[in-house]
Amino acid sequence: MSVLDTVLGVIFLSQTGVGVLGNSFLCFYIFTLFSSRRARPMHVILAQLTMTNIIGLISRGFPEGVFFLQKGYLLGNLGCKMVFYVQRVSRGLSIGTTFLLSAFQAVTVSPSNSRLAKVKVQKLIRPSCVSLWIFNMILEINVPLYVTGPRSHNSSYTGGFDLLYCYWGKVSQGITILPSLRDILFVGGLVCSSGYIVFLLDRHHQRVQYIHSESLSSGTSPELKATETVLMLVSIFVCAYCISCGITLYKVYVTHLGVQVMNVGTFAALCFPTISPFLLIHRGAV
Repeated sequence: MSVLDTVLGVIFLSQTGVGVLGNSFLCFYIFTLFSSRRARPMHVILAQLTMTNIIGLISRGFPEGVFFLQKGYLLGNLGCKMVFYVQRVSRGLSIGTTFLLSAFQAVTVSPSNSRLAKVKVQKLIRPSCVSLWIFNMILEINVPLYVTGPRSHNSSYTGGFDLLYCYWGKVSQGITILPSLRDILFVGGLVCSSGYIVFLLDRHHQRVQYIHSESLSSGTSPELKATETVLMLVSIFVCAYCISCGITLYKVYVTHLGVQVMNVGTFAALCFPTISPFLLIHRGAV
């Protein structure tokens, strides 16, 4: 085991540990709000986001970290199928929940005379959260068919690529049209809803300046602060998603992509679930 392997293992396990700790604390706090009946509709989405973060960190960060610290650590066929299925489902949930959070905030800050303001969004949140779980679990059901144990245990594996401790065969079939379409729709929705929020904030800022009131930055509106926090979350998510997704797609079509580049993709993918709970706590969004 080289020094680089040790460093990578420590980094991934540290990301996982810090992220799980932050998300667990935030999740516990949100559930205390539910028990005391002080929770707002937004807390339902945040509760799902924190749980999704925990699942994603454990299913991806922990195996990666242990792999680098203990060369020869193998999950086996069944372990690989389970871990990567959970990874893919949690990834889809993360994209969908972040979109749901952004869309909810866009409706919340919409002017009272707009069509969006008339949407009964509070009644749609819980069904939407449940639907995301069902949708992603069904959509990724084909993953266990193509993921197996490491290639080193079977030299007959061809047509796929190594995932360090596992192997993904028949990539063109494993990465199907539907998951890609899901990502495009949700990320596109994220960008549109965030752009709409920025437009509303800019218009509000101009209006405040016009009437010579307090500046936007000194405002104490909880809605305004929550909106700014959601925009920060979306920005971090989109950046991390683009880096991770870009590297993964490049790996699919360029078979000689180095392992270190894949590590960058893993690090980027773990950044959002690690940072988001601390951002929410620091900004007082809960």
